[in-house]
Amino acid sequence: MMRITDNQHKIAREDFVAEYPNLSQALLDRTLDNLSREDRIFIFPNDLMNSPDLDKDQKILETVNQEIKTGNVIGFLGYGQERLTISSRFSDESNDHFLHYLLQKVLNINLTSLDVGLSPEDKLYQLLVYLFPKYLQAALRKGLYKEYQRFFHNDSHIKGVVDVGNHLKKNLPFTGNIAYTTREFTYDNPLMQLIRHTIEYIKNQKGFGVLLDRNRENITEIIRVTPAYKLADRAKIIRMNKIKPIRHAYFREYRKLQELCLMILSREKHGLGPQAQKVHGILFDVAWLWEEYVYTLLPKGFIHPRNKEKKGGILIFSGGKRKVYPDFYDRERKIVLDAKYKKLEDTEKGINREDLFQLISYSYILKAEKAGLVFPSKHKVVDNEIGKLAGYGALLKKLSIQIPQNASSYNEFCEMMESSEAIFKRNIDKEVGRN
Repeated sequence: MMRITDNQHKIAREDFVAEYPNLSQALLDRTLDNLSREDRIFIFPNDLMNSPDLDKDQKILETVNQEIKTGNVIGFLGYGQERLTISSRFSDESNDHFLHYLLQKVLNINLTSLDVGLSPEDKLYQLLVYLFPKYLQAALRKGLYKEYQRFFHNDSHIKGVVDVGNHLKKNLPFTGNIAYTTREFTYDNPLMQLIRHTIEYIKNQKGFGVLLDRNRENITEIIRVTPAYKLADRAKIIRMNKIKPIRHAYFREYRKLQELCLMILSREKHGLGPQAQKVHGILFDVAWLWEEYVYTLLPKGFIHPRNKEKKGGILIFSGGKRKVYPDFYDRERKIVLDAKYKKLEDTEKGINREDLFQLISYSYILKAEKAGLVFPSKHKVVDNEIGKLAGYGALLKKLSIQIPQNASSYNEFCEMMESSEAIFKRNIDKEVGRN
């Protein structure tokens, strides 16, 4: 079985195609933006544009001279009988503790309930439940979803079209009631019902209830607008949503949420199984996760600009409007940092020209005295000087957080990570304190 990790180069194309004939046809050289339009592929963070580090044109599997290389995306993909897992380069054969740890820190959730005995595929699909609140939030930004529904009535307050068939069936001899139907624009439709069923399913899962507590506002809103909810209707609601997927481009986030709910609810019944003759999977942009994780470790005072929301950027020209968005900076303490999920451990190779120039320009515009790249390392803690800038004088550094190898359990991995974080925090305090 071929082991594939992120940032891996030189996988022989011939071997890959032989092992994954269907997946290679479906995935090779396709961009993330293109893949995210597949109904059953989830890329986290789900809104690609929210992630400046996630290049929409980035490919999961890119062909270069008859070899395949991977980037900063990890996860699981399946097609028919084929199963492909792309692990993080810090994982071992059986577990990807590193991915789970990043998700736990960034999403602020407790992942200890991930079942140890599950297959990689099952583990990743269990993570779909963890992602549900984020997809719900993204969809609700478009407002609650309304749709025309036909309702059947039988009373004396007729306000729609008479339903002759039902009227003859129910109201003979005539007692004053008339059977009629109305067409109303309502929130209580199959899609909103599907979301409600998913909420109720997650509520009853051991260890998952806390996920919904943190999103109480959104959950309360869905419950409020679906008064017709009945547990007994679940199979019918699943069927109605499969028959009628949301197709309007404006509701793309609802389409992804609809598919996510179907996968969570259908998996509970019969799994995906080999009958899934479509590409399906869950992928994580580790570069984005790494950046958000590093931010949780930095001392107060650091600004973390948001490219998408155009928040926290710095002006390039004193009288202009154009801005750049470093990952983190502190004007007062004159320091700027960039998170990089790249192999920067090898001091011989140094950093590439683009990353170096980016760091130089950030430090110049901010008049920073120090600038650093923060990356994950395997074998040692890196706290090296890249050099002092000629002319301008800012000190450029490489700083790493060492990712534990060979942890015997997830709990042990977490403890080892906390030790690594303490060393990193001391190193950052040292840099900040010198100003």
